Amino acid sequence: MKEKFAETLSRQGLAGFLESLAQDLRQGELEVEGNTWSVPEEMEAEVSLKEKKGRLSLKLKVKWETLPEYKPEAREPVVQWQQSFKGVKERLQIYFKDLHATVLQGSFPGPRTMENFIEASLALADLADPEWEEAMQAYLDHLEALKRAVACQDLEATRHEILDLRTAMVVCHREFG
Repeated sequence: MKEKFAETLSRQGLAGFLESLAQDLRQGELEVEGNTWSVPEEMEAEVSLKEKKGRLSLKLKVKWETLPEYKPEAREPVVQWQQSFKGVKERLQIYFKDLHATVLQGSFPGPRTMENFIEASLALADLADPEWEEAMQAYLDHLEALKRAVACQDLEATRHEILDLRTAMVVCHREFG
């Protein structure tokens, strides 16, 4: 479930949207895509206000758990997905650290390291939300390029793809994490 928009708004239009959002938050209920969610008294919030090279950027990110509001039959599949996803991400992180260290030391990863990394990457792709499709495809494209670079024993290309995979992960976490 996601509600996102990118459009040009007037100052008054943006202020009205933010005031409406603030009113919903104060009342303790927020409607998103036809569903109404309870708003807790405390939540994670990240605010970034930055001016750089003649442009001002304001970003607001707020998170809270909604799982307790799910019906029991709908809650279980989400919990299972979270546990599976967390396990895959943890394995992927371990394999990537090993891969990254090996390549930065000037060596090629062993076949087992590559197999583990590829397997974890594909498992992550299987668990990915549809909204991550573009980012996941970019990641998988770099994974294929890494496989080719290692197969050709091209250390420079291997280093390049490791760095590109790292960048893809960071961008993905920043956008969807």
